[in-house]
Amino acid sequence: MLPTSLLGALSLTTVVAASAISPVLPVVNNACTSPSVRKEWRELTDADKAEYLRAATCVRELPKAKYAAIDAVTTRMDDLVYTHFSLNLDIHFVANFLPWHRWFVQLHEDLLRNECGFTGAQPYWDWSIDADAEDVPNAPVFDPVTGFGGDGQRTDSDEPGFERCVVDGPFANTNLTLGMGWPDVNEDGDRLHCFTRELNGGLGKDENGNQIIGDMQASAYNSRVMNTIYSFDTFADMADMLEGLPHAQVHSVIFGDMGPATSPNEPLFFLHHANVDRAWAKWQGRNATRLADYTGFQDRSHTIPASLNNTMPVMELADTKPVVKDYMDIRAGPLCYTYSSM
Repeated sequence: MLPTSLLGALSLTTVVAASAISPVLPVVNNACTSPSVRKEWRELTDADKAEYLRAATCVRELPKAKYAAIDAVTTRMDDLVYTHFSLNLDIHFVANFLPWHRWFVQLHEDLLRNECGFTGAQPYWDWSIDADAEDVPNAPVFDPVTGFGGDGQRTDSDEPGFERCVVDGPFANTNLTLGMGWPDVNEDGDRLHCFTRELNGGLGKDENGNQIIGDMQASAYNSRVMNTIYSFDTFADMADMLEGLPHAQVHSVIFGDMGPATSPNEPLFFLHHANVDRAWAKWQGRNATRLADYTGFQDRSHTIPASLNNTMPVMELADTKPVVKDYMDIRAGPLCYTYSSM
């Protein structure tokens, strides 16, 4: 059985269409003439990887710019973590899950560029490649030198929150102490803790109390699953399965700081969500009809129909609320990027 995850344990309620497909939005071909290219992690050179990791570390060292009244928010990354956590019920298993996270990943990329001198594009992790090979635990993103470090390990500490930590890579326990959230999703509250993961295959623990990793439930996010997602004809059906299966499962099998709604604490969060965004963009195909296909509900009670004109909640993270219709096309409006593989 999978460990309880605030995302994975949420009801996978089908987001049904609340109305007819919205009017077709025209593809604006001239809005974005030189899109940046988001590449899969293993496509990057070692120098490119090092530069992204530098910037991702930098943003965790900057002081906060928002939420002056929230003591637990101390770093620039905490601004993002707190927003994601606080809006959890408003941005998961509702219609805006995909456009909101598209906006959020872009905001993170802009932050890396504007505040940490990053000049590249947000990379993504295509976990279906590793799932197809049934070798997810050895995915390049977990490399201790050219990646994000590996699984959490038991330490010699008996201090709560520091008993299991990621001990290698740029975000090891000696380099990153977190004040937002708590990796035990069954306990509420903010407490200091080391950055941790608890890779698992949903198979429980062995006789020594260690998670049985196995293939990390690769069958939930391999190419077969993704091809099923791409085959759906409507946004509602596609988005429902994309969020409920590969998206939620990757959160759960990495676990640790990737498990609760404070999951942006996990640096892989943004590579994971870039890949979720890539899947949506691939399904859209820059097809005029699909670029306007947005149906479902704004709330989990299915009482407020969703619309392209809806604004999305951002709390203090932005000065103005983004509008869904502006985040439907990755090469129009405020967006100007593509993916190396679509």
